[in-house]
Amino acid sequence: MKLLSIADLVARWPYTRQGVHKLARNADFPAPVCTVSQGRVKLWELADIEAYEATHAEVQSEHFKQSKIYGFYKAVMKGEAGKTSA
Repeated sequence: MKLLSIADLVARWPYTRQGVHKLARNADFPAPVCTVSQGRVKLWELADIEAYEATHAEVQSEHFKQSKIYGFYKAVMKGEAGKTSA
């Protein structure tokens, strides 16, 4: 079993440490398999991260990341962010 830390995810994706921490707070982000260093360092299993990457193109590509950010801000400007369709 290969484990990845935040630093590994930063090296893997076009995100800063802060950006990865924000992603990790999302409900669909995989749960860490363990924590070390008195709970300060979270570790994720590689297989869980690869499954997440398969469904989230923005973590693999700067282009997809920027288009997702642009789409969010465009929705905010239109007043549509946070609304759900019924």
